[in-house]
Amino acid sequence: MGIRAGISDIVFSIPRLYLPLANRDNPNEPTEFSLSRETDPGKYLYGIGVANMSVPDTYQDPVTLAANSIYELIERNDIRPKDINRIEIGTETSPDKSKSIGTYVIGALEQKLGKGSLRRCASPEGKSACAYTAFSLENALDWIRSGRSNGKSRIIVATDIAKYALKDGGEPTQGAAAVAVLVEREPDLMEFDDVIGQCTIDEDSFYRPDFSDVAFVNGKKSEIMYLTAMKEAFDHYKEEALELGLMNLNSSEALTDKFDLISFHQPFPKMVQRAYAGLLVHEYRNLPRWKNIVEEIGEEPRREDFESEIEYQKEDKNFVKRFEKTDLFRKSFKEKVADGQLFGMESGNSYTVSAWGHNASMLLLKDKRGEDLAGKRGAIGFFGSGCNASGQSYVIVDDYKDVLKRSRLMEKLDNRIDLTLEEYEDLHDPPGKVKKWFRKLIRSSKLHGKKNYILEPENEFVLTGIENGYRSYKFV
Repeated sequence: MGIRAGISDIVFSIPRLYLPLANRDNPNEPTEFSLSRETDPGKYLYGIGVANMSVPDTYQDPVTLAANSIYELIERNDIRPKDINRIEIGTETSPDKSKSIGTYVIGALEQKLGKGSLRRCASPEGKSACAYTAFSLENALDWIRSGRSNGKSRIIVATDIAKYALKDGGEPTQGAAAVAVLVEREPDLMEFDDVIGQCTIDEDSFYRPDFSDVAFVNGKKSEIMYLTAMKEAFDHYKEEALELGLMNLNSSEALTDKFDLISFHQPFPKMVQRAYAGLLVHEYRNLPRWKNIVEEIGEEPRREDFESEIEYQKEDKNFVKRFEKTDLFRKSFKEKVADGQLFGMESGNSYTVSAWGHNASMLLLKDKRGEDLAGKRGAIGFFGSGCNASGQSYVIVDDYKDVLKRSRLMEKLDNRIDLTLEEYEDLHDPPGKVKKWFRKLIRSSKLHGKKNYILEPENEFVLTGIENGYRSYKFV
């Protein structure tokens, strides 16, 4: 038997501020945001699946979010700094184009762990839109399986602040969070299989060039690329799993039948539903069960029957929507996927963090309902626009409950402070012309002079200043 490698703990850092987009208890009740954007709040709750948007305060950035999640992970697991081989960070909102965000994070952490305590710890930063931590995880697992870990651990981190222009179509999907994941030998939560599916395509569906602090998004194309790349990564995973003998399928089985839990990157929760429906259609069309599906919702559209790609895509989307209403889909989605949507519904899109949030909230909700997860096999699909996709699988270990009991994710989501629309917009775009504010910012050690909207930061790392573009942090 080979070396067992996987995840022993997962810790999230979430801003304590949020903007209400829709009221889950009264979906028809307008919110400040829906009124200002002249939109039905149901569009947010039912159309994209978001109720609240996490908003960082003035003293928070991707560094502070990452440092806070890592510090809690280290403290909770009583990890000695010398036993951490690497802290690898995935982000697409790094504050620097050259300096690794990990060096900032280690500088902050050493204020609590001891100066120089992490000097032998590597701290690379990687970018693949929202998908980089999939590759960090793969690297960490391979490092352990190679026998090189020598009892040490790796921490992989995702940290991002998703930001779009005010009144932009992507504005309701904003969010912010970080997650720190402890990867080690003989894991306490989930052991990963040695199979990975991948897909890479060069596309202009989503990108953020150097001159912009907000992303450029082709929404419709981005959704198509998400579905396309996830299917291709899934097909690659299936080929590898069957070839290596991880799984066997008879003529009536789908690979998704073999998974008890399935998590996805969720730019917004409804996208997860579309992704799972598209994946099942992709699998089921070659199985005996397809006959019953066609009898219920009609034949799947064929590209050759349409004059244009746009017409075909529209009808294909309608077909998938009809499939989402079938009892077959609803049952599978509820059992394997739906619980994970809570994180995205309550926090919005946090880019590299979102797949982890989907996975963690699903495990926590199922455990809370008393479901026994020991021995269950799960899959995680990572997607990064532009685009990369990766699929990996794991098995929940027998003693997983102790890890979930320590989780504070739900507590953090419950204990937040709501912002007014004016406060949110002030935080999003500080007063005054942006260019004038930026010139002032890089000449001084102050931020933009705006007060903190929560009473006071407490027991956390904060951004204290920026001088000539260099950032300073402290633990308060």
